[in-house]
Amino acid sequence: MKKKKKFENLVDKNSLLNFLNPTSRGTHFRDSPPSSQLKTRQIGRIILQFHQIISLFQQLNIKLENKIFLDVGTGNGMIPKLISKYTKVKYTEGIDPFLDGEHTTSWQKHDHNSEFFKITKKISSLVNKKNKEIIFEKYSKSTKYEPMSFQPIPIKLELNKKVKYKFHQLDVAKAGSLKKKYDIVYFKALEHISNIDKIFKELNKITKKKSIIYFKHRSFFSYLGPHRYASTFIPWGHVYLSDKEMIKYVKIYHKDRAEKILNFYFKELSYPRFTVNELIKTASDHNFVMKVNIVEPFKKLNKSIKYLRKNKNFWKKVYKNYPKLASDELFSGMHHIILEKK
Repeated sequence: MKKKKKFENLVDKNSLLNFLNPTSRGTHFRDSPPSSQLKTRQIGRIILQFHQIISLFQQLNIKLENKIFLDVGTGNGMIPKLISKYTKVKYTEGIDPFLDGEHTTSWQKHDHNSEFFKITKKISSLVNKKNKEIIFEKYSKSTKYEPMSFQPIPIKLELNKKVKYKFHQLDVAKAGSLKKKYDIVYFKALEHISNIDKIFKELNKITKKKSIIYFKHRSFFSYLGPHRYASTFIPWGHVYLSDKEMIKYVKIYHKDRAEKILNFYFKELSYPRFTVNELIKTASDHNFVMKVNIVEPFKKLNKSIKYLRKNKNFWKKVYKNYPKLASDELFSGMHHIILEKK
């Protein structure tokens, strides 16, 4: 009972359940999505991700024409395929250690060709017929669950009949084995990487001078940083609790899946944890210099902060656990970090 008392004043199920995106009908919040066709909100998420990439590149005057594009942690490969279809990129590739359904966070098994056709059909319906531009407002309703404030600008699309894309089942820690130099590397799986120093060594092998690295990154320290699979019923509990406390907490409040949670928390998320500042410093040590860091605040920040205020010892404990952590990262939704190799 003493162990339970240690946490009971901090636990509030609404502090987690009220902030998660909807799950598929008949599944629990902690379950991986079942095999099914892409839903409207999933299509909206893919289109938004693609639109943000080309929007940000245009604003930073980063040219895609005749460039070789690599997507790290590509999943079902939809992003590099869209880049190939709607820009003047030379060709695209994607790497991922897992195929559909092989990992907790993986896309479930589905027909890639039919789903890609569905997405491109949707994009066709969004594009202005006169100037060939895609406009965010036309699909914004399908992105209402996305943790975003970075609204992409209207972008003119270049339609290519043939999609030039190749997939490699490969971990980024072995990216150097590709023995190729990429102009642009898009990386959206950073929160699952532990040894970032090694990752930058690999990125150095597959890039050249002026190559661009784009990290779209949800920080571990953000409100839902451990994903729905390992988030607690304690607001920012993964930051507030020490590792030992986290283990005790999970064994008390999640007995039925304690092993599963702790495996994800310590083995499938970055461990030891690193801050965005540490990421940027490590990048500079490997000759990658920051061009921009856009921080999108957590979409439901005002709502979540009311839970934080109930915990008077919050900041004291947080800084004891993570003395290098900045408050803006704690309150972040998504980071868009673009680096250039010097």
